[in-house]
Amino acid sequence: MTTAPYLPDDPQARFREIYDALNAERRWWRQASPLRFAAMAALTCPGRPKTVATAIRRATESLRNEEGWFGRLDSGLRFIVATMLLANGDNARGFLKEVKRVRKMFRSADLRRAGAYETITILVLRMNADQSPISEVTVQRFKAVYEEMKRHHWWLTGPDDFPACAILTGQKESPGDIGRKIEALYQALDDQGLSKGDPLQTAANILYLAKLQPREAARRYGKLADAFRKSGVSIWQSDYDELAILTFLDHPANRVVDHVLENREAMNALRPKPDRSLTFNLAASVTFLELVRIDRNAKVITDVKTLLDMQAMINAQQAAAAAAAASAAAAAASAS
Repeated sequence: MTTAPYLPDDPQARFREIYDALNAERRWWRQASPLRFAAMAALTCPGRPKTVATAIRRATESLRNEEGWFGRLDSGLRFIVATMLLANGDNARGFLKEVKRVRKMFRSADLRRAGAYETITILVLRMNADQSPISEVTVQRFKAVYEEMKRHHWWLTGPDDFPACAILTGQKESPGDIGRKIEALYQALDDQGLSKGDPLQTAANILYLAKLQPREAARRYGKLADAFRKSGVSIWQSDYDELAILTFLDHPANRVVDHVLENREAMNALRPKPDRSLTFNLAASVTFLELVRIDRNAKVITDVKTLLDMQAMINAQQAAAAAAAASAAAAAASAS
């Protein structure tokens, strides 16, 4: 029987308290985005916000020490991985030992190298196994899900899909059935007039976990998109994953949108101020946790909370890559 994780009575207020506690010790040269994603991942950690923030920093330091200065995780991503280890009662040493072991299994299975995405993938598989050793059967099933995804969209599917495949590996259906249903969801979303591409595939991967019929899922998704547009919010491809997570909520579209907009105002008050994409991301995550408390579906809460955390790690990885590219471009421009 799946046990629902701890959910705070006021997710938005708790997010702010944990973030403020983390941000209070941030050095000026460090980015704030990883702290925000970590605070979101830590919402299901019981305890006082300052106590949780201290535990996150200790877990991050432990992960850095165990991994070494030249590990595969950048500092921002390490912060969020450490938070997820803390939230799941795991530890750095055991996790990194499993990463090393399972990477060899991935190579034996002829899975391509995926850097940080591979680390995130192993974390999700380890969570699915309740920290038991990941088996060869699981690795082969993971590969089958990935290959099935590639069969439908070989030009879109790559290492960035590894973490989603890890979550899908834990589902009961066969890899073939999983692939067919995700493809049906992709086509149903396309029928709603959404732009094809990798973000739409990610949305379809997420929506598979909602266990809705493809047309029903796409209908809910389309209603949410329309309601946001009518409220003056543009929906870009970068917002597709957040919209998919909101589609899990069995509430009227206008109610969901009102909650997101209210939470977005609160996110705009964060310091340093987040950009437009990040405020939408954070507001959607908080809204999901607020409204899913009413539904009390333990399995949905557990699966989608993992997805929220996974997306936070991917977003942190992308943000770090973008920052590195911008820094390199600025250095090149000043040298010319």
